[in-house]
Amino acid sequence: MLDRFGGRDIVNPERTPTFSQREGYEDVPGPLQLEQLPSAVRTTVWNVLYVELNRTRRVGTFGRDFVGGVWEIILSAKHIAFDLLPLDEWNDNFVDRCAELKVRIMEDSFNRVFDLIQFIMRHSECPHEFTTEVSSVFRHFQLAYTIDTGPPVTIMPAATVEEGEQLTRSLKELRAAGLDGCLVHIRKASKCINDADWAGSVRESINGVESVARQIDPKASQTLGPALASLERQSALHPALKGAFDKLYGYTSNAQGIRHPLLDKAEAEVTVDEAVFFLSACASFASYLWRKHMAAKAP
Repeated sequence: MLDRFGGRDIVNPERTPTFSQREGYEDVPGPLQLEQLPSAVRTTVWNVLYVELNRTRRVGTFGRDFVGGVWEIILSAKHIAFDLLPLDEWNDNFVDRCAELKVRIMEDSFNRVFDLIQFIMRHSECPHEFTTEVSSVFRHFQLAYTIDTGPPVTIMPAATVEEGEQLTRSLKELRAAGLDGCLVHIRKASKCINDADWAGSVRESINGVESVARQIDPKASQTLGPALASLERQSALHPALKGAFDKLYGYTSNAQGIRHPLLDKAEAEVTVDEAVFFLSACASFASYLWRKHMAAKAP
């Protein structure tokens, strides 16, 4: 996207290595880890938002400009529904709104910044270009997150670019199939990761697969194991894949604090690595199950 202050691309700056990187004085940036939101990313996201806000800026009297157009609608909704502030305290002063948003994006914790961006992108009036540009920022800086355009738009953890692309493809397939129950569980699993609830994320990811398995075979038991066995009998699932997922399901059933209460442990022995793995694996497996089911039904 070209900005309005010189025609430079503020989302995709020059990708060639700097002198310092070429000569070995600085490391070439690599993929970022989960929970990392460097200042360069924050600054670029803010620049994208500022350009969008400036497009609908209304010039007032005595140097007092106002937020206009769709951004007045979006930011007033944020004031009421996201910030939970009284309606009579809302004002559309351009400088005030920009200052407040800039501080939030530059200084808030990574998850609160994501909450804010996601709220904006999910608003019905949000310009499509804003979501596209923020997605470009995520890809350019190799954030360990991807943006599923939904609906609803959701920021999801993805340790690698390839993992993010696979997760996005799986979600599109599930959405196209109308498997809304599974999608709800996967979105909850993603939110749990952003909230550092690793066990909760694994539980929701598995629930997503259970949701699809039960829709494929409503007569199967309310747990995943018998449902997978039923699919195997229908030749809709290879025995080796059933065995592999049986083992993963067994892990979630045996580990305290995931699908069953904690007994002799203070907390579930689950880390972010397991949570991100299950999120991607379960989304992929759920879409795979549905494809196999539809192929088996085809004449």
